[in-house]
Amino acid sequence: MSTVRWILPSIVVFLSAPVLADADEYRFEVTPYAGYRMGGSFSDAESNIDLDVKDSAAQGLMLNGLVTSNTQWEVLYGRQSTEVDTQGLFVDDPLLDLDMEYMHVGGTYLFEGEKARPFVALTVGVTHADPGNEGFGSENFFSASLGGGWHLNATQRLGIRLEARAFTTFVDSDSSLFCQSVGGDGSCLILVDSNTLTQWEAHAGITLRF
Repeated sequence: MSTVRWILPSIVVFLSAPVLADADEYRFEVTPYAGYRMGGSFSDAESNIDLDVKDSAAQGLMLNGLVTSNTQWEVLYGRQSTEVDTQGLFVDDPLLDLDMEYMHVGGTYLFEGEKARPFVALTVGVTHADPGNEGFGSENFFSASLGGGWHLNATQRLGIRLEARAFTTFVDSDSSLFCQSVGGDGSCLILVDSNTLTQWEAHAGITLRF
């Protein structure tokens, strides 16, 4: 709710302000953002249980660079500290802490507009999943994202970016996740029986251009 309290007044101010032209065209833009990430589950092959990733807040940073007046390259970092509902799979710890991070590169296409400029974005990269259980290893997977939204501009240098984005992580089926080895004996938290993990995110951020 704290994010909504500063986003809504900012949108009103930006839409009521005139668009001011700057002397020089910007080349780069930086957008720190806050949002909410939903969805995602691991299917455990041994128990035949779907282990759901809980919905929670997410934060991140995007860096964009101008290619043409309608296209940009994009670097994205997004992080979510959440939990996995194990549905009793782990008796001592029914909730598994999990940090989900996306590190992506790609591009955006911006449609024509002044105060409100629609865009679409496509990125690819790495998903880093790190469990909170001490001693268990983290995992890296290939992933891709597709998003879209609006740039709301007060000036050419300052704006608000509103966006909805889907992240798809490609998980190797029949593989073991979050493993450790103690005294030569190995153990893993999850034996995966699925191919993809998909999450949806809605976020808003302040864009600074320079």
